[in-house]
Amino acid sequence: MAVKFYPIVGVLALVFVILYSLLPLYSTTSPTFLGLPMFYWYQMILMPIGAIVFFIVILVIKD
Repeated sequence: MAVKFYPIVGVLALVFVILYSLLPLYSTTSPTFLGLPMFYWYQMILMPIGAIVFFIVILVIKD
């Protein structure tokens, strides 16, 4: 009975999409991490987080 979790995972996915869409937030060269500007390391951090978020969404909505 995963129906009660639909709004929760929907909000979770929406928050992730909004975080990824805020380009002016992370379109900077500083701070750097391991020599990479923030633009690159922010996206590299969000990719695995996004994979986990959408995996959870799939598990919840799967019949």
